[in-house]
Amino acid sequence: MLRQTIDGLYAKSLTFSSGSDEDALLPLLAGKVESYSVFGDGGTALTSTPDPLNRKNVIVGAKTATGRISTMVTIPHVKQSYMFQNFLSDFTGKLDANYDTAVKCDYVTLKFDRL
Repeated sequence: MLRQTIDGLYAKSLTFSSGSDEDALLPLLAGKVESYSVFGDGGTALTSTPDPLNRKNVIVGAKTATGRISTMVTIPHVKQSYMFQNFLSDFTGKLDANYDTAVKCDYVTLKFDRL
């Protein structure tokens, strides 16, 4: 896949069925062009929209010498069987605490949980 950025303002992603199409188009594109791949792993395809959606807002962060750093992650729908203990084990020490550093989170909290 290619992402074309023109003047730092307009980004357009181009998807191809084969690498040769991408290679042929690459010399023609103006502006900044990045090549990237998208990988998916796991999950089950849903044939209909779940009712109700089990949306979760998760705050992950870390305590540092200068204070706390954190960010919020919104997940549009999680399995009904996925509980808070799963978030703790799956996220703690694995997700970055914020977008600016590579510090891994040491705490996880739920925001707006309906439990």
